[in-house]
Amino acid sequence: MHWLKRTKSRLLFKYIVSYLLVFLIPFMLMSAFIYYSSVYNLREEIEQSNINKLKQVENITNERIKELEKIATNIAYDPRLTPYMMKHNYYSGEAIEELKKYKSNSSIIEDLFVYYHENDHIYTLSGSFSLDTFTQRMYKFDKEEQESLINDLYITKPMLKTVGNVTLNNGTQDRIIAFLYPIVPNSLYPYGTVMYFIKEKVLTDLTQNILGNFQGNTYIFDENNQKVASSINVQEISEGNLNLTTINDQEIRNVEINGKEYSLVSVKSEISGWTFITLMDTDQFLERVFHMRTFIITILIFLLFVGIIIAVLFGSKQYKPIRKLFELTQKSDKQNVEIMELNEFENIGNTIAKAFLTHQSLNETIFLQKPFAKEQLLINLLKGDLRDNKEIDALMHALNVVMRDDCYFVTIVYFDKMKEKENFLQLLSKLTIQDAAVHGVDLIYNDALALIISMNQDPNKAVNQRRILVSQIQQYIQETTVINPTVAVGKMYEEKSYINRSYIEALAAIEYKFAVPQGSIIYFEEISSQSERGLGYPVEDQIKLAQSLKQGDHIVATETLRDMFTRLAKEELSIQVLKCICFDIINTVMKTASEMELTKYIDDFNSIVDFNSIKQLEEQLCEVAIKICKKVESKKRSNNEELRNDVLEYIKVKYKMFDLSLESIAINFHLTLPYLSRFIKDQTGSTFTEYVLKLRMEDVKRKLKDTDWPIKKIVLDVGYKDVSNFTRKFREREGIPPGEYRKLNRK
Repeated sequence: MHWLKRTKSRLLFKYIVSYLLVFLIPFMLMSAFIYYSSVYNLREEIEQSNINKLKQVENITNERIKELEKIATNIAYDPRLTPYMMKHNYYSGEAIEELKKYKSNSSIIEDLFVYYHENDHIYTLSGSFSLDTFTQRMYKFDKEEQESLINDLYITKPMLKTVGNVTLNNGTQDRIIAFLYPIVPNSLYPYGTVMYFIKEKVLTDLTQNILGNFQGNTYIFDENNQKVASSINVQEISEGNLNLTTINDQEIRNVEINGKEYSLVSVKSEISGWTFITLMDTDQFLERVFHMRTFIITILIFLLFVGIIIAVLFGSKQYKPIRKLFELTQKSDKQNVEIMELNEFENIGNTIAKAFLTHQSLNETIFLQKPFAKEQLLINLLKGDLRDNKEIDALMHALNVVMRDDCYFVTIVYFDKMKEKENFLQLLSKLTIQDAAVHGVDLIYNDALALIISMNQDPNKAVNQRRILVSQIQQYIQETTVINPTVAVGKMYEEKSYINRSYIEALAAIEYKFAVPQGSIIYFEEISSQSERGLGYPVEDQIKLAQSLKQGDHIVATETLRDMFTRLAKEELSIQVLKCICFDIINTVMKTASEMELTKYIDDFNSIVDFNSIKQLEEQLCEVAIKICKKVESKKRSNNEELRNDVLEYIKVKYKMFDLSLESIAINFHLTLPYLSRFIKDQTGSTFTEYVLKLRMEDVKRKLKDTDWPIKKIVLDVGYKDVSNFTRKFREREGIPPGEYRKLNRK
């Protein structure tokens, strides 16, 4: 204790002197600088502050305008808000609900409208109204303003329009500002307009909130020097007195209006073209300088005394946090005898070293999880869940997934034995091919493996190179697994987002594995030549359509249907042949739905069969395809949910068995090890080992609190044979050994 008191006195003197020096020297310099600035430069600072606030008003206003542009763009490209969907008796309600969601994305929108040309109705958040009803009942405009607003609905570029006082449907009047954006913005011939109504009060409140207790007038003018909004706190001043044509961006100057001097600050926006102006009585600056100077001197004197007192208190009490850290270290390391011989700072150093080691361990754990994330990325590419090439490239860069840049295609390798497939997955990383990259994905079903192949190759030579690559891969499999696999190959595409199309084509091709000798290579584009019927009908598209429906990919399904009908329209076929082919397409869709037991979701089969035109049949079949794909996706989610519940329930029942393993679970549920490992990781966020350890830890903690069992018995009861190893893991997770945990948490 004597040593501790001596150390305390030395630290007290040391910290008092150091804190005083650290505080007083910069404080004196800062005080002199602040006082000088308050006397000679305060006015300039106040004006600059006004510019900054105006810039903030400009930035926030620009952000709101960008939000409106973004919303308008999203509406323009939203398939749920097309003219067809808006007019549709069933989907119009969903479209209106979607409009409400878009309105909620911006805090300044009072009302939102969509108008399509060649249509006498305007679509609002309340429903569809004729233009006369909208301008005379819903919003009451005078005749001149009504005609002007209707004409503006045919604009070809974005515009702002000050509507003025408008009588709302509740009888009140408000000044309204209208923003209009054409649909589609980048087209020379837009087919509609998105219009927003914004109350002028919203802009003035926004300006006032940013400027705070500003005592002058604020104005917002558009690019034509027309007043958009204003907030008047002093005398009203007309726009003519402001001489708007001479105002520049970020300008501060004094102006004389009606015999009185004002300080004018202006900022112009390059995005919207608006001009933001504040006008303040110059005398107010001098008054604020005097009050600010008095306030600063008072604060500096107060801070001087407070700083000296705080420096003394900090110095005298500095040992307390060190002492607490020392006691905390003692508490967590009671079994370390040498710790009592260390001083406080050495003990803190040891604690930091341990924390660093823990951090390294965490980094190693994150590194171990990367393979799961990589596999999930490849699965999403196959499923078509990733459509943005920039997003795909960013994910690949983050996960160190390397692909070539020119061509992409998918092959599916069929294995007779699951064990051989798992062996090849492990050996796949050793496969190196010049100017190409191969990534393997274990498919959900047990007898096939998908390979995503990318190449750096001239498009004119890519077709031949693809055949060489596939042959090399097949040869490599034969050499490493001692089997002769059947390989199905999808078409090549030049974008990563189209990999799922090649995957669906490869799935369609693998269906022919029973019709070809073992060890064959089946190319999707060659399927049609094997069974051509002489009617000019594209068989490969028929197979691709069926497979995309089975995979639940509505984008590829509808795309394939439209390609089939487009090709039929170009063929010079007789009516009889054309009808036969149409019925064959219907039969393909119905047969696929029947195989998946989804025919009950096809509402009106008779209307499909009794089609009046090829275009009508195309639209009806596209709707049926979308509905089937949604049901397939729903069925997949349901199956995954059922499998998740079964697997996790199995683990919760069996986790106390010391011989529980990933292999035993895979055998019980007839799953492959890689797929089961990935599935548990996706569903729980933890690996199989981590999840079982978590269950066992929770059971141990519960028994420590609720029973008097010996710790060894508790550990053995939850499935651990190595008690010392479990005790070490318990201490790493909880920070204390099991015995200490029992003492602290005993009921």
